[in-house]
Amino acid sequence: MVRDWAATFGLEGDMDAKEELFTCLQQIVSEQLGIEEKEITENSTWTHLGADSLDRLQVSLALEGALDVDIPHSIGERLNTVGETVDHLLTLKPPPKYKANVRIEVVHTNQQWAELSSIRTQVFSTEYGYTLSPPPGVGESGVWHLLARDNHDAIGTLSVMDTTGNRQLHQRHRLSFGEKERVARYTQLAILKRYRKRGIFEMLIETAQRTIIRPHGFTVGWLLYPAAHAHSCKLTRRLGFNVETPTLATEFGECHVLVRRESSLLQVSETQKGFSVVENRRLGRRAEAPASANLFLRRSV
Repeated sequence: MVRDWAATFGLEGDMDAKEELFTCLQQIVSEQLGIEEKEITENSTWTHLGADSLDRLQVSLALEGALDVDIPHSIGERLNTVGETVDHLLTLKPPPKYKANVRIEVVHTNQQWAELSSIRTQVFSTEYGYTLSPPPGVGESGVWHLLARDNHDAIGTLSVMDTTGNRQLHQRHRLSFGEKERVARYTQLAILKRYRKRGIFEMLIETAQRTIIRPHGFTVGWLLYPAAHAHSCKLTRRLGFNVETPTLATEFGECHVLVRRESSLLQVSETQKGFSVVENRRLGRRAEAPASANLFLRRSV
């Protein structure tokens, strides 16, 4: 089992980080290819290690999950040795002193709705080419919307929809819930590209839990997530979601449904304490998956 290596990027000094990244890569390659870690050196080529194109793709996916980074296929296929791969991973190390002043708002006004819609158009239509029907708007029953801001700029959104009793929707996603369970779907997460990997994703999920899920008595939350990353993503590693089987063929490709039993979940983070509905937070370096439709979190690769 690969440990959580994301903290490697917080090490002081490139030499320490490089050594840690090499150890991480050794472990992942060993598990993926079934060879001894001692056989893997910085000079090892993928051909020498017996890795075909599918093996290399699996290694890249495992690295993305372990380190919360993105490795585009076009770049990954040009990295011919273990050492080249480590050097590339070092270039993905984020600026250590970045800070942003981010708050989360519950959407109540038409102005907020217009800002929310603009973000989703930029992410879903322009960036990914999706055509999505918008969820019910402000004031509609059974749906809530959150808006993330960096100072005055709207930068991210998330909606939560009450799907309690919607058997047709649940059956389509191979879900079964008890008659007395209140069920919510996290949907249409969108974060502007330049603001990703800064913890805003977690802030939206945590705020939804605190201001919507618990006050309204929801016992279960669910969402769609790309199958290749479902078992290694932060939602399953840190935020209490479980991967449901089988893999589903959706308009976004192969996905798993992730489910979280909200009623029994402890606070997902100590940072939740003392926050108001409009939340303010100083962010250091944190990682998140790029955003896409229906809280189907598509990689930007």
